[in-house]
Amino acid sequence: MIALGPGQLSARRRPLLVLALTGVRIFAGFCLAWPLGALIAQTGVGLRPEGDRALFEGGGYLLLEVLRLRGGELEAVARGLLPVLGLGLLATAASNAALLVGLNVQGRLPVRQLLSRASEHLPRLVVVGGGTALGQFLLFIAGTIAVSAVPELLARPVVTTTAEVLLWLLVALGAGALGGFSDIVKASLVRREARLVEALSLAFKCLRQRPLRASFGWLPYAAGFVAAAVLAGKLTELIDVARPGAWRVGCVFAVHQLVVLCSVTARATWYARALRLVATHA
Repeated sequence: MIALGPGQLSARRRPLLVLALTGVRIFAGFCLAWPLGALIAQTGVGLRPEGDRALFEGGGYLLLEVLRLRGGELEAVARGLLPVLGLGLLATAASNAALLVGLNVQGRLPVRQLLSRASEHLPRLVVVGGGTALGQFLLFIAGTIAVSAVPELLARPVVTTTAEVLLWLLVALGAGALGGFSDIVKASLVRREARLVEALSLAFKCLRQRPLRASFGWLPYAAGFVAAAVLAGKLTELIDVARPGAWRVGCVFAVHQLVVLCSVTARATWYARALRLVATHA
């Protein structure tokens, strides 16, 4: 397989790959949600005309009752789903590897060849993802300690609240920058066929030359996904599945799947940009 030039790297070149990965995410989400949803439906919530929305109305009183009455069963199901969650995380890493490989090369890409190349990169991508998650967790712990250390000024509570908000904002920015840098490392692993240490060196080179793009280049795509999710929520409210009509349920289901498609598309577009950054500046 021949790598594309920087100007050719685009998510639009692989629409079938984006659709396939969307299907994988939908199936994995169904496998995780179905056991919990089936258990909650047995409580009688599924028979109510307003559906699951009843769980969150009135301050979430019905949800608290379900947790009180079926808490043990829900805990058992959640514990049993932990291996499935682990497999889902591994499938997410494999999907990201396939997406990076597919965006990086030109020409027709047979499925077997795509999976073979993605599996070669998968161990290092898992290491990078695990390291990123650990770093973000440590940032959260540091933020919690810093916020708890802020003195409570009883005479000026607004100052205390502002300081706490600013600290959490710094933590969020640090976690976001770490996630963006992690994606640049992943792009370096695939684009340059590099070892992990070499990929880190290439990513730091990109960070020095384009600090904002390497750290927060994902932000416009994340904002687009959030806008799509908010729009989907408004559409769901307008359709209102509490009213009669099977078409309403079908439309809400379709809207939810479109949100998943927007998520994968945003990820693919950002990965293409990360690959261009590595190809140009590393």
